[in-house]
Amino acid sequence: QYALYTTYDVTDNIKKGENCIGVMLGSGWFSQDEGWRGAPFGYGKPMLRLQMVVEYSDGTRTIIVSDDSWHWKAGPVTQSNIYLGELYDARQEDRNWCLTDTAVGEWHQAVPATENSPPELVSQIMEPIRTHKPVKPVGWWKSSTGSWIFDFGINTAGIPHLQVTAPAGSRLDIRISEEKTANGDPDFSTLGWIHHGDYFTYSYICQGDEQESWIPRFTYHGFRYAELSGLKGEPDENTLNLIPVYNDVPTRAVFECSDPQINRLHQLAMNTLVSNLHGIPTDCPNREKCGWLGDTHAYVKMANLNLQMNNFWLKYLGDIRSGAERAEKNSLFHERYNNIFYTADKPSGLPYMIAPGKRLCGVASPDWGTALVQIPWWLYVYYGNKQVLHDFYPDMQQWTDYVSSLGSDTARTNKYEKSTSHIINQGLGDWCPPVYPELSRTPVEFTSTAFHYLDVSIMEQVAAILDKRDDAQRYANKKEDIASELIEMMYDPILKTFGSQTADAMALDLGLVPPGDEEKVAESIVRYMNTQSEGFINCGIFGIARIGSMLARYGQADAAWDIFTRRGENSFAWMWGAADATSLWEILPVNRLSEERAAESSHSHPMQGGYDVTFIEDIGCIRPDSSGFGFKVIRFDPLFTSCLDWAKVSLETAYGQVASNWSNDDDKLSWHIRIPANSSGRVVLPAGKDIYVNGEKLNDKQYKLITKDDNSATYYFPSGNFEIDVWH
Repeated sequence: QYALYTTYDVTDNIKKGENCIGVMLGSGWFSQDEGWRGAPFGYGKPMLRLQMVVEYSDGTRTIIVSDDSWHWKAGPVTQSNIYLGELYDARQEDRNWCLTDTAVGEWHQAVPATENSPPELVSQIMEPIRTHKPVKPVGWWKSSTGSWIFDFGINTAGIPHLQVTAPAGSRLDIRISEEKTANGDPDFSTLGWIHHGDYFTYSYICQGDEQESWIPRFTYHGFRYAELSGLKGEPDENTLNLIPVYNDVPTRAVFECSDPQINRLHQLAMNTLVSNLHGIPTDCPNREKCGWLGDTHAYVKMANLNLQMNNFWLKYLGDIRSGAERAEKNSLFHERYNNIFYTADKPSGLPYMIAPGKRLCGVASPDWGTALVQIPWWLYVYYGNKQVLHDFYPDMQQWTDYVSSLGSDTARTNKYEKSTSHIINQGLGDWCPPVYPELSRTPVEFTSTAFHYLDVSIMEQVAAILDKRDDAQRYANKKEDIASELIEMMYDPILKTFGSQTADAMALDLGLVPPGDEEKVAESIVRYMNTQSEGFINCGIFGIARIGSMLARYGQADAAWDIFTRRGENSFAWMWGAADATSLWEILPVNRLSEERAAESSHSHPMQGGYDVTFIEDIGCIRPDSSGFGFKVIRFDPLFTSCLDWAKVSLETAYGQVASNWSNDDDKLSWHIRIPANSSGRVVLPAGKDIYVNGEKLNDKQYKLITKDDNSATYYFPSGNFEIDVWH
């Protein structure tokens, strides 16, 4: 429907006299027709549309465009595919190919692109994909076949940088992997290469110079290990490097604390996040490279906290809308999990499971398509972007009303006898929980209905913000009906639980717990952990993003702390201690069984990283307050100060930098907070303590008391820097 274009300022590249424009074309996503065993996922052959505007000092200007006066020839990139790799024949290089005196007599005349030319061009607003600091190998050895294996110490998305001296015509092949076998050979099983028909390979044919340097241009992969075959002689640390590549979104937050395991979990989440920012939020950088909607809303909040993701998500929302516009007869719909389906006509406006591209995997299930409602909302909450609510309100409304219509139908596999008008039975459920024997999963009925409740709650708030009063009232009524029915069907008022760790964490987060029962429900989470999962969590991507924060905010900070700092089997530490993980796997290897089960799953899935919200918002004590989203008002709430020695976090907002640094001394908590100009703070402080602010005892006249209970009091703080001492 449209293609994105990018604008560059090339002033510094222009020389006095004659100049030449040279372009190399690769297949990219547009012409991907070799992966997936040749499935028709491409849009046509590579094509170029270029316009250069040259403005002269006298006010005149010249416009240069790509047309049939241009010439082309085959270059040294003889094959490229975003999945399968790239072949570069350096013998085909013409080092003068883009100079003004290049003879083009044997070149071909450019021809107009008459097929599959995008009907509309749209400016690309997201940050470009760039290379980042190279990673040198931490070791290398020979494989059983005589090839060299390089270990870069971290599984991240990037491209190899080859530097070699070899005779002309020598071919060097680089095959990448996330794992190695017991004898040190590359293990390709996690890459999903079997779905594409071949191993992912970078190949270079030497020109025969003294030393040659090559970096692939038109593909990338996630890998830790690289196998180099065809090399004569011994390699060194410069022979093969890994260059990370991802969208160059600015860093927003900096987090660190006194516990090395927490810091390591934060680093794993961040490495996995950036490894999947490649024009779209990919599920993994290898086997699929697809923008699954359900994955994105599982980690959107942690991404928004850590990075400046506003423009990236706006582009992705455009992808979702673009794909959704198509109406389709006999479209595939998900009924239960990812293996029971039905077909029906899809109206225009309903999103697919994946965006963008031609690999769609059916119409979005209720727990995946909620991303269309959630992403605009979290852009408003974390960046103050109100315009996105206006722009996508029709899309959000259509989705929410569509899911409401599903509740009026009795699901084909509904295990509940009672047919209802508000319980949503379709969905995939709490995706990819760790593996525990004979442990039941959170029912789809809960997760899908809870996400529908969230969608309706968001729509109530958005309608009010946009002054759509009738809509706001309608959604308010709908929200109450959903909550009432879900509580009646699934809440145990005696045991104070919805039946699983994920269900209870979601209920606390979304406001589904009957008022007054919140702390009891948090206790139920701890009880389930201790009785069902060896003191650890049994949560998929929807629970893991919430359980730490919900425990901490409802009186169970110590239990949350135990989750993140636990060691041995059934712990996050098992991931690197036993499984040697440097990124987040599709199924987290937190015990022997899940490590075995996940051995052939992708080893880079950001959907598992939602837990990082707890580190910044609850350990670091900075989170947006509903009285002024976009960090116009900042909530500072110290929840883990009894669990570790110190923590510090800073976060860039539209108003300036927010900071929270605290440490435990012998007899007091010392806490520094920074509130930027035109912002204010809601600072939560313990009751019954001697508290000093900037050397003076805290008083209600200088700092207005907002709320108070037996345990804490919340005060209004204006912009400024504050040194708070809480005496134990």
